[in-house]
Amino acid sequence: MRIALDAMGSDGAPVPEVEGALEASASGDIEVTLVGDEPRLRPVLVAHNSAGRASVVHASEVIHAHDSPVTAVRQKKDSSLMVGLRLVKDGQADALVSAGNTGALHVAARTVLGPIKGVARSAIGTLVPTARKPVLLLDMGANVDCSARHLCEFAEMGMVYSARALGVRSPRVGLLNIGREQAKGNELAKAVHRSLSAADHINFIGNVEPMALYEGAADVVVCDGFVGNVFLKTSEAAGHLLTTLIKRELDASWISKLGALLCRGAFKRVAKTHDSNEYVGASILGINGVVVKVHGASKGRGVANGIFGACGIVSNRVPEHIKTGMEELRRTEAILKQQENSE
Repeated sequence: MRIALDAMGSDGAPVPEVEGALEASASGDIEVTLVGDEPRLRPVLVAHNSAGRASVVHASEVIHAHDSPVTAVRQKKDSSLMVGLRLVKDGQADALVSAGNTGALHVAARTVLGPIKGVARSAIGTLVPTARKPVLLLDMGANVDCSARHLCEFAEMGMVYSARALGVRSPRVGLLNIGREQAKGNELAKAVHRSLSAADHINFIGNVEPMALYEGAADVVVCDGFVGNVFLKTSEAAGHLLTTLIKRELDASWISKLGALLCRGAFKRVAKTHDSNEYVGASILGINGVVVKVHGASKGRGVANGIFGACGIVSNRVPEHIKTGMEELRRTEAILKQQENSE
């Protein structure tokens, strides 16, 4: 498996990228190409004495987190992100992994690789920890304004990714909403509910409230990018608040400090559950290629897991199956339209 890695994307670039590339390449039949400023990359590679192997492709520019996505993609043609995507397009790499600017990555992926036939909007899907097992939530911010058709496409793509890349048998697909009842939500939500209910090939379980999502009631949960991004950031803020409150109370007395010491192992396990470095990163679904986004603050382990996730998507031919799924979704739309016209 050949993976192109944007070596200049993370907050601590290029150290986490080099560490992740070496870890991933040492664990199996994975060839990693670090794309970035070669004079900066070579000393870091030399400093890391590892059994892993990684090659370097020079890129003279970097797209920063504060750059405008569209402007950066247009003007920085020799950025590590753009060069990495061209390696995928030209068949020199099977996938791209990046910890860089999410907006620029999404725009660049659609520009360089193009959308899968039948997909109007590509989406960003990420795994959210729950009381059971992680749930795939999409879209996470690529599409702020969506139509019912777009959300149905997200459901199809999420179902394919969950089944093929994550190994979930007959993934349960839910629509993030303010209530469980079919009549809940705005007109967009109601239209999506009707369409997904008519799609026999999708295991649609109906509306899912945030509490049910965190309880693991579904395997895939669909929403527009505005709601998804607010949900994710609110969850992160709530988690930070809870951590702050717990630490404050545990420091309140010697008894609570003793209790904290006794529960140290449990706290570490909970922290690991919410650590982005333990997950395979977010996938941009609906493009002609495999692109995985890892957290900007990722460590080497997080980058390595992103590489492993990309390999899983490639080996399970997720983009090809999404194309087939879109054809099935269009047939369902045609049947639903005929039913509506006959009423």
